[in-house]
Amino acid sequence: MQWLDYVFKFLEKIFKTNSFKKKYKTKSSKKLSNILKNKNWQVIDIRNSLSYKENHLEGTINIPITTFNFKYFKVLDKKSKILIIDEDSRSHLSIYKSLRSKGFRAFVLYNGYKKIRNNPEFDNLTKVIIF
Repeated sequence: MQWLDYVFKFLEKIFKTNSFKKKYKTKSSKKLSNILKNKNWQVIDIRNSLSYKENHLEGTINIPITTFNFKYFKVLDKKSKILIIDEDSRSHLSIYKSLRSKGFRAFVLYNGYKKIRNNPEFDNLTKVIIF
């Protein structure tokens, strides 16, 4: 079955488009460690509180999607660039659009948190709570 994985990866490269990156401002996970260290950035994790408490990147702020519209203005700074992290980069783009329309310089993490959580490169940046 391994050869089938190679076939799918090859087809993915052929048909891959960058239309999502053209439509939305994104940042890749390669730049994430520098963004987390930079004072000009605020990294917002919009996953639910339980998922955030279980496993998250250090230096991120949790504003769950369910309460985002009630809490964002208390936490976010318009002078900072904002990186939005969710399980998937394409989920909850309404938050991104809303922030952009209100004058925030918002970006979406292109790979989503799923890929970061399983990437050993980010083990030193990830905080895991064991219950």
